[in-house]
Amino acid sequence: MKKLLIVFFMAVVCLFAATTSNIASNTTSTVNFEFDGLQALCFGDSSRVSDGILDVAHHTPNIEIKRTERGKTTTVASITAEMLKNKTLSISTPNTSLKPTRYYSADMAKDATDFRWTLDLESDLFQKQLYLKESKLFAKVHFLTGTFHATNLSKEKYTFQAGTIQSEFNRRIAAPAARVELQPGATLTISGLDKPISLPYESGVTYQVAITNLPPPDHADMNHFLFYYDAFRTPVTQFVPVIVKKANYFPPPMVCGPVGLSKSVIK
Repeated sequence: MKKLLIVFFMAVVCLFAATTSNIASNTTSTVNFEFDGLQALCFGDSSRVSDGILDVAHHTPNIEIKRTERGKTTTVASITAEMLKNKTLSISTPNTSLKPTRYYSADMAKDATDFRWTLDLESDLFQKQLYLKESKLFAKVHFLTGTFHATNLSKEKYTFQAGTIQSEFNRRIAAPAARVELQPGATLTISGLDKPISLPYESGVTYQVAITNLPPPDHADMNHFLFYYDAFRTPVTQFVPVIVKKANYFPPPMVCGPVGLSKSVIK
């Protein structure tokens, strides 16, 4: 009888622990941001991170917002190029003191989400401020909150090449991403459009915000990276990314992805 009671007690404890774990895992509410296509994330202003979406022929800016709950995903909003043109959006969590930060781990080599894996043109490649021409921007997005991290770390190492000139850069590259952990009662607000968009805390709900500026499939053979140099006020060597093991011949990989600028700001 004593043995039976112990087994029963252990079963109750395990059931309680499992239930508690499930409750805990469903009480979070996160907004995840991903970036793809021609845009520059500027970190020169400590109070905010600004995303400059480039105005480039054949590229179409778009922001898609989705909501996922219990495996079911629905579209909250689709912000088209017509709605974004010349707009300045602001992403914030009103009534909180959160500020944007970058995630750095204790050991970058062991953590593929460490922000330092993303490409910083000013610090990684040119070691100087490049200064964006804001007249070359299609739209601006200011982040007043969020933790910026890396995602989709490449398997291959990259270098940068311009003709026969090759940079000293030689490592894998990740794409930038960001997340906001909403607390109970908090709301993430996207303002600057005709009507603001609110993403409230909801237990177990995850939001996905994709900010893209991509070309149609029939333009995929262009070297899109060169468009960045048209947007910089500072003249620099027009390096393009090349997979290291292919660095001695062309064509380089076609890259149409976001970059970081650690020194520059966007008004």
